[in-house]
Amino acid sequence: MIRIGLLYPAADPVSPLNWSGTPAGLASGLHRHGVELTPIPVRLPVTARGMLSLAGRWSSRLRATVERSAPMHARRTRLLAGSIASAGHLDALLAMGTEMYGLDQILPVGLKCYTYDDGTLAQMWNHPDSDLRVSGFSAATVSTWIRRQRESSLRADGCFVATCWAAKSFISDYGVEQDRVDVVGIGHNRTPASQARRDWSHPRYLFVGMDWRRKNGPALLQAFRLVRATVPEATLHLVGDIPALDMPGVVNHGLLRKGDTTAQQVLQELYATATCFVLPSRFEPAGISYLEAGSAGLPVISTAEGGAAEILGNGAMCVNPADVAAISQAMLHLSDPEVARDMGIKAAMASENSSWEHVAGRMIARMADARSAFGMRGTP
Repeated sequence: MIRIGLLYPAADPVSPLNWSGTPAGLASGLHRHGVELTPIPVRLPVTARGMLSLAGRWSSRLRATVERSAPMHARRTRLLAGSIASAGHLDALLAMGTEMYGLDQILPVGLKCYTYDDGTLAQMWNHPDSDLRVSGFSAATVSTWIRRQRESSLRADGCFVATCWAAKSFISDYGVEQDRVDVVGIGHNRTPASQARRDWSHPRYLFVGMDWRRKNGPALLQAFRLVRATVPEATLHLVGDIPALDMPGVVNHGLLRKGDTTAQQVLQELYATATCFVLPSRFEPAGISYLEAGSAGLPVISTAEGGAAEILGNGAMCVNPADVAAISQAMLHLSDPEVARDMGIKAAMASENSSWEHVAGRMIARMADARSAFGMRGTP
């Protein structure tokens, strides 16, 4: 049995709360391929956890800065080295969040290591609407984080990425050899929905996003006003951290938290009855939410900013998020029942090949093929 260590710099690396559930998704996908997965935790001492908690009460920016400070970076590196040493034999290590520790310092001699990212910090810093840019970090601070991620990427035996958009940056910005960068996609939790319950004759748009500004909520409202002028029966349902608003045809459901069973039932109902998912984010590295919508059989209006345009192929319409007219035109195009239904089928088909099991399978195949790490042949 293949034994892979999964490193995400947290006390519980495979918690669904980490990075939109990505480490947990990879863990489940690897398990389905018969991999013996060993989480590599980092358990900071009480004093360090208290410092982070205190910083977080002040602001998320301060917490992120403290979390990636030189002392915290050094401490996390020492603790991770110990976790790997105590893990026993590993065939490979899959590492994430590599700006938060020294990858080169934690790897035993001979252990194969691969990283997984949906983009580089350099890409995030270069885009004016990324979380990294709008959070107000100093250029010097971010430069240190970029250097650490670059060094880790160059040290790794291979860099797995979600999109071709991300791959280009690892090659051009970080100098990683092209044959060590592999696009393996990104996975999602399927959102099953009964097509029989969906009334395609009445446009019902769905927006799901936490960050109202970055997800481009204000522009979406402007676009929806234009849509309603032509299709007055259209409705727009909003889910997330949405400001209070009063607008004809708009229903604000607010936060529907993952741990709340009732809230999740409401969300599933929204996916089952919507006719179009619209999320024209100002910036989106990959966009797991597009896959979740696609798996529910919804056509998607996605953004051209980032790597998200690659996610669903012809199951989505890609728009310039700064162009309100383009957003409204896409929404009007998908108000046609036949067009929306047809694109929804394409989105569902595309999402079928984007489960975490698919992503994990591509990773394992690449590890075996490129490095002969496990003496395997072909795709598991």
